[in-house]
Amino acid sequence: MTDGDQREALVRRAEDEREEIVKRYELGLDPSNIVDPWENPTFEIYHITDKYGFMHDSRLPTTRDSQEMQLTKIELERDKKWMKMLAKWPPPQDKLHTRVYKGIPKAVRWPAWKKLLNVDQSIANNAGVYPRMLLLAKKYSTETRQIDADVNRQFRDNLAYRERYSIKQCSLFNVLNAYSIYNSELGYCQGMACVAGVLLLFMQEEEAFWALNTLITDQKYGMHGLFIEGFPKLTRFIDHHDRILSKIMRKLHKHFTKHNVDALLYAIKWFFVVFVERVPFSLSLRVWDIFLLDGDRVILAMAITILYLHKDELLRMKDMDAIIEYLQVKLHKNFGYSDDDAIHALERVMKKLKDLKLDVPPPAKSNEFPTRTLGDFVEADMEKKIGRRRNDYTDTEKQVITDVISRQEQNAIDVQSTVSYETSECATGDAYSMKTYQSITSLATSPANSSYSLYSNGYVVTTIENAHDHDPSRSQSIHNLTYLNSQPPQNSLPNGLQHMRHSFSSDSDSRNRLDLDQALEALQRQQLHLHVTPTSAAGHREPNQGIYIVQNGGRHMDQQQRDGASAIDDANDAEADDNDDALSVENTRL
Repeated sequence: MTDGDQREALVRRAEDEREEIVKRYELGLDPSNIVDPWENPTFEIYHITDKYGFMHDSRLPTTRDSQEMQLTKIELERDKKWMKMLAKWPPPQDKLHTRVYKGIPKAVRWPAWKKLLNVDQSIANNAGVYPRMLLLAKKYSTETRQIDADVNRQFRDNLAYRERYSIKQCSLFNVLNAYSIYNSELGYCQGMACVAGVLLLFMQEEEAFWALNTLITDQKYGMHGLFIEGFPKLTRFIDHHDRILSKIMRKLHKHFTKHNVDALLYAIKWFFVVFVERVPFSLSLRVWDIFLLDGDRVILAMAITILYLHKDELLRMKDMDAIIEYLQVKLHKNFGYSDDDAIHALERVMKKLKDLKLDVPPPAKSNEFPTRTLGDFVEADMEKKIGRRRNDYTDTEKQVITDVISRQEQNAIDVQSTVSYETSECATGDAYSMKTYQSITSLATSPANSSYSLYSNGYVVTTIENAHDHDPSRSQSIHNLTYLNSQPPQNSLPNGLQHMRHSFSSDSDSRNRLDLDQALEALQRQQLHLHVTPTSAAGHREPNQGIYIVQNGGRHMDQQQRDGASAIDDANDAEADDNDDALSVENTRL
């Protein structure tokens, strides 16, 4: 068989597979549509369902307490006010701002979100476009297989998506498949499934399609830059997040860098899906309400709010895994603050960042927005049709990896420079700094309810290889590490990044597809490229060691000396508590 015949056979196989997948979604819940048992979880009787449709492993109380009854009464009153306001749209801006920050009632979230995103106007201006895109997608989309896999795991604990090929699952598949054709430059990225899934909880299929398009293409939200190859907006937002953290929460920033907690490890889902599945769903909806009103600057402010409210708990953790688990898992189960308290804190953080001129990141570049005409059909090339896996990174992907390493290297330098900075006049607290510090600390009005904390002895030291040979007695503070200034070549990247493919390896060419879970896992394995000189008791290099001891003043430290150094380091951290978060005009303006 010639090479041309092989290509044609592969194209026919991909077309047959796409046709089979589309047919199953068209059948929906028809009894003839056979579903594998593992795809369709049963409805266990011990599950309960909250008002958003999510199922839990505990039963609801049989009676409602007085607080819940009062909240229900308040929401009913807000329903009436919102219905009147929606009938006279648009309302005065200050009135809309006040009511959105109080929370859009569940009963009117559907029409309210449609108004905020101009969905009805988009449908009217693009009559017949969605059905045409859906028809083209069924015949030509190269993203069908990956979309099908992601639909099957999206919100499976919600009644709307619980059953395989349910109405909402079919709608989610159609919206994502059609949009991969409508925005051919973007195609499909995994985070889009969660965004569209949230929209479909409150909208119909075509409404969700145009709402998704507004979130992706409108400069107010600009999600195109989050999902396109290279993730330029994610990089820009992570950099600005680090900048804010280093300005107003220096001690926490130092603590994160010390334990190799890069913002990419905890903030990817914060930025990609606007905190869904990272905070309680009720709170994430409140953030979505504000996000649709005020745009993407809300995401940066909410990220800082979360870290500030839980700063004390995070500072008690001396292990990267514990910090990441706390931010990714535990806050989703128990945020520690009521939704109202969290939103009040968010509002004050947004005001504070605006006062400090930190509320808006540097302007976006042109690659964060579509350059092709939306809706123009572009037939995929042969490689995409076949779904052949790529064997190497694109230049854009290589640049992303390089940027991650460079940012972590810069953070390591910043941590060491903090030692001298904390003794400077700015950090020791002039009158203005103390005043702004007191205003920042007023954000948290009550302590978090979460009781989770982990402690570990000593510090975590970065390893490059031979991590299994780690000797706990050699743990050092990151201040004792000497830094390797040279940039490692691409072929000698740390193991975690050598194998990080961001799930670009699906059978269809998905150059811009990000598997969030795999990316997080890979980045957790990735370590800073640090280097220290190994020494023996005689002061000579010890070969084949992945973790090295640093000479301190030219002398080898024994265990007692290392313990003393750690104690001094902890004492310095404690002494810096009073100076942390001190803000002044000089060190907060961009």
